[in-house]
Amino acid sequence: MKEHILKEKAFVYELPRTQPNMAGYEFNDENGYWINQKNKKPCIKDPSFAAPRTKKHDIETGEDKKGE
Repeated sequence: MKEHILKEKAFVYELPRTQPNMAGYEFNDENGYWINQKNKKPCIKDPSFAAPRTKKHDIETGEDKKGE
């Protein structure tokens, strides 16, 4: 039996498997961002920090993926 057209034509994306490590960070409600608990600097300044992903894991495809 032939597969449904969406199963035949759909492009499958590999999802990132890295989980953010929030140990040592706390969310600052007043400023609206995560900070390091030790030095109180924003976590975005730490090059080894893996930021949490969005809930929906949106993937931008752009014009080059049209028609797939």
